[in-house]
Amino acid sequence: MAIKEEFNHLFDSNLSKYEDKLVDLLLDIAQQKRVNRKLSTIFSYLLIHGELTQKELKKLTRFSMGTISTFLSVIMGAGNLIQKRRIPKTHAFVYSFSGELRDLTVKGVELSIKSIISMEGFFRNSILKLYKLGELGSKGAKHLSQRIAELLDSFTFYKKFFPDVVKNPEGRVQKIQFFQKKEITDEVKEIEFDREVYIIEEDIHTQLAVSQMFSTRDPFFIKILGLFITRKYLTQKTLKNITGLSSGKISQEVNQLLGEDLIKKAEVTDKGKIIYGANFAGLILLNFTRSIILRFTKWEKILEEMKLDFENYEIGLRNLKGYEQINDIINFLIETILRYKKSLSILDKVLNN
Repeated sequence: MAIKEEFNHLFDSNLSKYEDKLVDLLLDIAQQKRVNRKLSTIFSYLLIHGELTQKELKKLTRFSMGTISTFLSVIMGAGNLIQKRRIPKTHAFVYSFSGELRDLTVKGVELSIKSIISMEGFFRNSILKLYKLGELGSKGAKHLSQRIAELLDSFTFYKKFFPDVVKNPEGRVQKIQFFQKKEITDEVKEIEFDREVYIIEEDIHTQLAVSQMFSTRDPFFIKILGLFITRKYLTQKTLKNITGLSSGKISQEVNQLLGEDLIKKAEVTDKGKIIYGANFAGLILLNFTRSIILRFTKWEKILEEMKLDFENYEIGLRNLKGYEQINDIINFLIETILRYKKSLSILDKVLNN
């Protein structure tokens, strides 16, 4: 059955170059976030169009109906971001964002806070287990409990920091007391874990991977990032032994983490062995957030050019189907970048405190 005109959400072909550029932007940011590309593509078209049917998504993305259905379910399960409603007198559904565009940032923060709260209890219980194992002399128990305690300290900070950044980047957030990085100066070396400690570490990584904040991210990235959170110091050989990934994949992920300042080369031995390190566990996620914001801001000039195009050619464009949606998205993204840019100085203060 063909979609009736009133249920046709596709844009005029004369706006395709703007739509394609917005999709490129959103996919670039999603890549920095390490979100699945197919999921990001579906999400991007939904964000730009406001609402779409599965058949329309198939035409735009060229994905199979099965792929589209699967990832729509994933997006709906990740938070109250999209909703679906049946088209009257058909078996088709329209998928749309719930709320206004400008609610998305707030919803994203709410999702992150909810995810943090859900992890806190689990991590506190893990510390109790590790404390008991430490008393029994289990290797690695004290180290892992310290790393998780650092992460929990930062969670308390994040729950105050992120909402204030969304509401007023230059206001109350500056009054938040920065958490204390009580890191113990230690020797640069890899820590061995006894089996019982390793099992707890695996549970921690699983909890991170299934949390709403990370469930749509590349699982290999989350695994490697999680290992630097829990272990602190690692070689590529150890990463390969733990994860089972190829040397090429490990090297690729490590180099990307280095490029984003999430880890550093802590030591290079006389024989050329490189030990990579991640400092205070609580700052790793904040550094990751900063890298995403920086990736976002690089698109500011292109968005400003698109906005100017829309202003210069408004008479010829404004009656085209999709003009309002694309114009709204451009303005929304520019506003978001300006807000996030103001928060960068605050992030830097925290990271360099």
